[in-house]
Amino acid sequence: MSSASPFRRSAPDLPSATGVQRLRTLAVGSAQFAGFWSAVALPFAILALVVSGSVAQQAPLFVGLLLANVVALRVGHGHEQD
Repeated sequence: MSSASPFRRSAPDLPSATGVQRLRTLAVGSAQFAGFWSAVALPFAILALVVSGSVAQQAPLFVGLLLANVVALRVGHGHEQD
């Protein structure tokens, strides 16, 4: 007769490796998608500031948009590469 109880667990249930991997893949893919399309759209906002001539008055916004574009380029670099 066995003394092991069917109600006791030896280790807590952890998410399966495939579930964690799928979640990671989804998160990375979503970040790359957002980064790629942000890198596409942000230059239009920068161009609008330059054309309107308000770069001098809104220098922090201009620098912020440039930095956001650099970050978006880095994050979205691997989007849809096979």
